[in-house]
Amino acid sequence: MAVLALSFGMVSLSGCAGGQTDEDVIRASLTSELDSIKNIDDAFVSEFNESINMSQLSVYGIDGTEFMKSYLDGFNYAIDSITVDGDTATAQITLTCKSYTGYQAALEQAVQEITADPDSLAALSSDEINQRIGEIVIGSLNGVELAATQPITINYTKVDDTWEPASSTSGDIAAALMTN
Repeated sequence: MAVLALSFGMVSLSGCAGGQTDEDVIRASLTSELDSIKNIDDAFVSEFNESINMSQLSVYGIDGTEFMKSYLDGFNYAIDSITVDGDTATAQITLTCKSYTGYQAALEQAVQEITADPDSLAALSSDEINQRIGEIVIGSLNGVELAATQPITINYTKVDDTWEPASSTSGDIAAALMTN
């Protein structure tokens, strides 16, 4: 999940449009982008699903879109601060989502439980084993608690009266979502 298909890199923010301050323009853009995650927007989920090729999970009977919706269930964010200094700006945000490390721990525990009785697996076909793996993956994901990420700093540069986020923004957000 190294690449997060947010459209941050494609968004241009016109500074001081309609009497808004630069901070207001940046906040509005961040809110719009992060709300697409919070509201589990179908277009966002589909784009995110494709960017990380969740179709690989279909062998286990898992729909990649449903997996992403479950992972993002409960997502929230806070825009902690926005600081503008001339033609540069920084926004600090904190995300709240299912704990990826919590998911990994729950998955590991579930796998240990199922493999503790190898006789129960021996009677299953390959398709049944794959189905069981899918159930374990989804069951582990559904039980994960929400956790806040470390604060993320998003850098902006104003070019021709337009605020542009750093090209690393999508990756920074994806990393935060996958390390909390």
